[in-house]
Amino acid sequence: MLYSNPSMEIAEVARDLEITEKQLLDDLNLLWMCGLPGHSHLELIDMNFESGFIEIIEPQNLARPLNLTPLEVTEILLGLELISAEVDPSTLVLLDSVRTKLTDSLPSIPRVGGAIRVERERASASVADMRTLVLQAIADEREIVAVYRSLSGSDSLERRFTPLQIVTRDGHDYVAAVEHGDHVRKVFRLDRFDQAHLGERSETITPMLTLTEPASQTLRIEVPQDRAFLADRVNAVQVGTSKDRVILEFKYFEAHFAARVALAFGAGTRLIGSGAQISRVAELLERLLGQVRDAYRERE
Repeated sequence: MLYSNPSMEIAEVARDLEITEKQLLDDLNLLWMCGLPGHSHLELIDMNFESGFIEIIEPQNLARPLNLTPLEVTEILLGLELISAEVDPSTLVLLDSVRTKLTDSLPSIPRVGGAIRVERERASASVADMRTLVLQAIADEREIVAVYRSLSGSDSLERRFTPLQIVTRDGHDYVAAVEHGDHVRKVFRLDRFDQAHLGERSETITPMLTLTEPASQTLRIEVPQDRAFLADRVNAVQVGTSKDRVILEFKYFEAHFAARVALAFGAGTRLIGSGAQISRVAELLERLLGQVRDAYRERE
C-alpha cells in the first residue's frame, strides 16, 4: 500500500486494513524507526503522519526489491518457534504459514525448519472441559490427577494437585494449585493438560492464591563480538567483555527457551557457569545442534 499510495488519509488506511487507527500509528512508528526488512539503517523510511495523512518523503526509495539473507531468515524462524510455544493455538495456523513461506524462500540450503521446531501435540482434553473439571474440583474440595505437558511438548508427567482458582492472563487460562508431594504452589496452563480426572477429597486447606509470575532463571553466555547486536532481540544485557567476545546475561523460565537463545547466537557461543540448570541447558543445546547437523547431512 505504501508503494502505490505514498500519501493517504490515516482513517482510510486503517479502514482498508481493518485495524484501529492506534494500531496503524504503532505500525507506522515501527516502520519509521526500523524500516522495512532487508533495508539497512541508512535506508529508513522518512515519513510524516502527524497531520492525519501518511506522507512518504522520497517514495522512490521504496522501489528497491527487498530480500532477506539466509541468516535473517534463520533468525526469524527461530523467533517464530519461540513465539509458537506461547501464543494461543488458534494463531499457530498463521505462524505455520509464515514459516512455510520463509523456508520455501531458501531452496539452496538444507531445510532446518523441522530440526528446530517445537513439538505441539494437541491436548486430548479441551480447555473448556478442563475448566469445568477444575471448577468442580474446587467446589467439591477434591484433588485432580492429570497428565501435563511441558512448554516444549517433549515431556509429559502425571500431576496430582489441589486446585485453588482459575486465572486468565495473556489470552490463556491457568489454574493456580498446590501440587501434592512437595506441597508447592504452582500455576498450570489449561491447554497443556492431555488427560485429567477427579481424585480423592483434598485434605489440603490452602487460602486463595494470588497469581504471580513463575520464578525465572538467569543465564550468562559468551558470544563473538560481531553477534552482540542480537542481544536486544532476546532482552539480554551486556555484563562483561573479553578479547573479541562479549558476555551477555538474560532471564528465562524454560531451559528449552534458553537453549534456543544460545543457538541463535551461532557458532562460538559458550555457556558460563555450572550446576543442574546450566547442565540442562547445555544438554538441550547439544541436542538442537545435533538435529541441525542431521538436517544438513540428509541434504548432502
